[in-house]
Amino acid sequence: MVLPACVWLCTACSMMETDLSHCPPVDTGLYISFKYDYNIQRSDMFRDHVGGVTAYIFDAQDKFVTQQSENNVTLTGYVPLKAYDYQMRLDLPEGTYRVVALAHQKAYEETLLGKGAKYRRVELSPGDDISKLQVLLDRQSTSDASSRVDISGVSQVVHENLPLDTLFHAISQTITRAGAQSSDTLSMTRNTKMLTIGLRQLDDQANISTDDFEVYILDNNGTTNYDNSVEQDEDIMYSPHDTWTTEFTDTDGNVLQRAAHYGINFNRLIYYDTPSDNALLVIRNKSTQAEVAVINLPDCLAQGRNAVERYQYTAQEFLDREYNYKLDFFLKGDSWLYIDLSISILSWSKRIQNIDF
Repeated sequence: MVLPACVWLCTACSMMETDLSHCPPVDTGLYISFKYDYNIQRSDMFRDHVGGVTAYIFDAQDKFVTQQSENNVTLTGYVPLKAYDYQMRLDLPEGTYRVVALAHQKAYEETLLGKGAKYRRVELSPGDDISKLQVLLDRQSTSDASSRVDISGVSQVVHENLPLDTLFHAISQTITRAGAQSSDTLSMTRNTKMLTIGLRQLDDQANISTDDFEVYILDNNGTTNYDNSVEQDEDIMYSPHDTWTTEFTDTDGNVLQRAAHYGINFNRLIYYDTPSDNALLVIRNKSTQAEVAVINLPDCLAQGRNAVERYQYTAQEFLDREYNYKLDFFLKGDSWLYIDLSISILSWSKRIQNIDF
């Protein structure tokens, strides 16, 4: 009777050995999620606005390690960034990292194809310092000094009548990848802005055309650093990529009123405490050579934060959250009397008198 008990005991001991060969390995990746709710709507619109994203990974000493991209491919139906639960998996050894993300509405490589000004990234090699990561907006030198605002030596963004590809930026705090799966979420800022300008004459209301005026923005913001600060390296000029004239007629087809419109894309605006450092919006009458308007653009546009006064945004936060502005100038000859400022939410607008400037 003793022998069978011993046999059972030995068999039981052998059954206690654990065989995990059929179990999947423990996931030790670093998962990065993205959101774009840093906007006036305060709603996450990442899946609607972003079609291509690249994560640049830096070590604890802020030295470049590697990069990884994910892009929607609409033609094939592969659109991972549209998923609400999208995460980018980074296969990294244990350690401490920082991640900088750059994104567009499509794959970065696709943005470089065709005509128009491009946002070009500095290529990195392993070991490069994080400060080397910059995005440079295409521009070329111009010697035009015909304006009272001296633009001699200023470079011009040559867009070839095409809008800029939208640039998004995000940067993480320190991320530790240790043991099992780690994760973090990066919040994106939309850097590319849109300004629509309308010009209307109050006296001779039917006598105006886009051909009558030169409209442009002067700024020093063509280079974006790794931390989304703007490198003040060169003054550049943004001109309209689109112009059109609208008219209103009576029942007999006679024109009662016309308005000239200009659409301008530009890179991130910085609100400086010193007014002379701020971007300028310039409107010049081509025939009379008169400067119709020379406007401190960040100061003017930042007044739109009154539309969301309950959040008490600073001027800079508002300029970073909003990306779609409209300024309607009401002119009396070669002078403007007031501006209607509109932003993208609801039907809010504000009238700014010339005396305010």
